[in-house]
Amino acid sequence: MAEKKTLIVIRSRPFTSLNYYEALRTAAGLWEHEVKVVWMGDGVYAALDGVDKTLTGKLLADMPDLDVEMHVDSESLRAKGLADADLVEGAVRADREKIAWLLGWAEVSLVF
Repeated sequence: MAEKKTLIVIRSRPFTSLNYYEALRTAAGLWEHEVKVVWMGDGVYAALDGVDKTLTGKLLADMPDLDVEMHVDSESLRAKGLADADLVEGAVRADREKIAWLLGWAEVSLVF
């Protein structure tokens, strides 16, 4: 199977469903593909360092070893009054230009 450029978009709040967990589990499971994760909208709450990581801690820790880039929409962070210092380790802020590039880069996008 040919490697696919896959973008995992997390828009779900971490406190109303398990979509954010399933998104990270999917990202980790696609190790044969080039995967990037982006948190947007209410999904940015799942990218915060201070949230409960009972389910996601191991997945987040494994992302760098799996070469999964993690991006957080800067406008969503600003709208919610959050800063870079609030983010999980390895996640980087992405402006709208970078988000647009990620969407154009992806051959496959999965939205959670």
